[in-house]
Amino acid sequence: MALFHANLAKFDAAAEMDARLRSRISLWELFALTLAFCSLGIFLWAHGQLNIVPFDYNNYLNTAEGNFLQFYYAEWVLPVFWLWARIPYWWGYSLWGILNILCLFFAARIFGGSSSLALLSFQMFYVLFLGQIVGILVGGLALGWWAIAHRRWYLAGLGLFLAGAKFQIGIPFGLLLWLTAKVTWSERLRVLVLPAILAVLSLIWHPTWPIDLMTRIQDAPPYDWGSISLWRWIGPAALILWLLPLLLPLARERRFLALAAACPLVIPYFQSADLVTLYALPVGWLPVLLGNLGFLFFEYGFQALRWLWIVPMSVYLAILSPVLYRLLHDNVFVHKANDR
Repeated sequence: MALFHANLAKFDAAAEMDARLRSRISLWELFALTLAFCSLGIFLWAHGQLNIVPFDYNNYLNTAEGNFLQFYYAEWVLPVFWLWARIPYWWGYSLWGILNILCLFFAARIFGGSSSLALLSFQMFYVLFLGQIVGILVGGLALGWWAIAHRRWYLAGLGLFLAGAKFQIGIPFGLLLWLTAKVTWSERLRVLVLPAILAVLSLIWHPTWPIDLMTRIQDAPPYDWGSISLWRWIGPAALILWLLPLLLPLARERRFLALAAACPLVIPYFQSADLVTLYALPVGWLPVLLGNLGFLFFEYGFQALRWLWIVPMSVYLAILSPVLYRLLHDNVFVHKANDR
């Protein structure tokens, strides 16, 4: 399938991951990294000159002062924000952006996606401008995947646990990686040991944080202006998109990508900026090109972002359409043969 990179079948091989990590930076990657770092510098200047506070980054640091308004993450990530709040504000913002860039680059190398396309996407610029955490969390997923391939179970658990701080990324994508990995069930369970211990420690530290989080979501729901989920239009019927890849005859890797592409469409709340998670996977150039329709945001506002469901849908249909066509085609020929 031309849409995907040729190395899809080897995206979970330890040797392939190591080879991608060691490979020299291409001219396109160098250009993308340079532009991403320069854009971060421009955003830093714009924030200072226009007195615009990076919304998400500011919310993260507010937690260090006990302000949890607009905070909808697992509280086990709070020590990171507490430490970051000790850094002078704009230095911290700059380092946060650099970390997002490097983590996304690392993730694309691990998963076999195109790091240059991911870094040059509208979604990545959006992440950098607002100081979001998604690039770092995708790096956590990649760390978990690399560690599973290298049989380093505790490191794998740490990476997936970090990604799990944002539930709509860590839970579905982390679970897919955990189930897709070519390991035994006893090894899968070993991956969960460290996350289980850390989760219990977070509850010992603050026993009511899950209840507090649910109360906060009910009292002050997160803004869904940029959510691309189909749930807003068709409700639970969107869940059928998870069912089809499980029922159709697909190779393991293609089943994983189809289910991963379905996640943004099925989960009730999925921000358009979180599409960088999909870009780190070997999905080819077309989805990222469609994602850059997000630049229409400057003309049409959040309505333009809500229509970016076409990005994961393009991956989903590219995987399932040939299979459905083949099944339908074979079925037609069987009926014609029986009619003779």
